[in-house]
Amino acid sequence: MARRTAQVLDSIHLMNTTQIFKESIRVILLHPTQFHSISIFLFSPLPISLFISHLLIHHFPNIPSSTISLTHNLFGFPLPKLFSKTMIHIIICFPSSITFSLLGRAAIVQAVSDIYNGINLDGRRLFMRSGLTWIKLLYTTFWEYLIVFGLLGVFALNLVIMPKMFHAFGICSEILGFWGVLGVLGIPFCVAFAHVMVVGNLARVLSVLEGNCYGFESLLKAKSLMEGRRQIALVMALLSNIGFRLVESLFEFRMCKGINLWEGPLLVSMYSSVLVFDTVMNVVFCYACKSFNDQ
Repeated sequence: MARRTAQVLDSIHLMNTTQIFKESIRVILLHPTQFHSISIFLFSPLPISLFISHLLIHHFPNIPSSTISLTHNLFGFPLPKLFSKTMIHIIICFPSSITFSLLGRAAIVQAVSDIYNGINLDGRRLFMRSGLTWIKLLYTTFWEYLIVFGLLGVFALNLVIMPKMFHAFGICSEILGFWGVLGVLGIPFCVAFAHVMVVGNLARVLSVLEGNCYGFESLLKAKSLMEGRRQIALVMALLSNIGFRLVESLFEFRMCKGINLWEGPLLVSMYSSVLVFDTVMNVVFCYACKSFNDQ
């Protein structure tokens, strides 16, 4: 078993993004039934919640308007409608993202690990082991969200304070100052946010693969593990997000045109499949990083 794992690591340690993409497809095609079962039973609640939030916004347009009024009271002027819609999506999807989604990611990581170690996949064992590692994933996700909310807090604080300071010193109006601060700090914030996301993706894989490494420790280890390959992780995250946005855009398009009953489950299956593929890519990337660092 150890020899088989070593051979797999030797074969993937020089991977680029394209090779990781191909290896992920190869892994999924080895056991398509198991991966499809995970996408149905564990990943599907997340896209269902997401599409419900889209339906609520579509049929009750006053919901984003009330959110805009709240931001108007906070910042002194309304934020774009996109921000309010994003907040609604996050609130509705949060319960399923920390329960079923984490269980699905744990099951995928265990499945890929078993494949690389030459262990026969057993669905019942995968679901049981994913339940046992869920608390570690939740702890790791808590630290990731804590860092993200810290970044958001600093960003929002600057958006609130800096325009008022510019207005008080007579430099410009509050609205002009707001857009100026948003333009100057927006790019660094997006870069930092993207790096936290890719580190968090790898940290969740490490939390499942390594028994004593989870939480903030797994984030630190993931950061050091992907040194020199962060660009690959960013490209992977970009490809996954493009897949997610395409499915969401297709759902919104069909919802505006009149969605059929059979299209809902199909779109949920498509979104769940992207989640499966994204997780498999991160596991393959984790093995590639480990092999690269061992050279």
